[in-house]
Amino acid sequence: MKNIKLLLIGLAAAFALTGCGDSSKDTPEPEGDGNVVGSWHLVSWSSLQSADVYLSFSESGSFDIYQRLYKPEYVHLDGTYSYDKPTLSGRYSDNTPWGSASYRVSFNADGTRMTLTSTSSTSDVSVFVKAEIPSEIISGALESTPQSRAEDMPRFL
Repeated sequence: MKNIKLLLIGLAAAFALTGCGDSSKDTPEPEGDGNVVGSWHLVSWSSLQSADVYLSFSESGSFDIYQRLYKPEYVHLDGTYSYDKPTLSGRYSDNTPWGSASYRVSFNADGTRMTLTSTSSTSDVSVFVKAEIPSEIISGALESTPQSRAEDMPRFL
């Protein structure tokens, strides 16, 4: 009888402690007041798992994308963008608009993590972290598609 009581007390304690776990996983990260200007590296994208994308937004309203989507080499694309918090939109240098008309931009508390959510499909979400673009990517050393053919490639944005 004494063993049964000890077992029941032990089980009750175990059940009571299961509610004391880390609840921070359920709490969304607070949104910060970041800025798109700077260099960013893709860490996750809902549409494609094997993509590698670097974005750079200048203060003057131009952007550069270095993307590796379906092939092992990077493709460089550029154009202009506008950012009217929280909406980001743009056009490539050949005047083609981005695939989604615009993206809702949100940042983590310290502005080092940026999330882009398509305004036309909320299931299209990409997450970036602040990161410098490697010089071998910018120089074109890892690029085998000339810029004139880059417009024929699938585009990240």
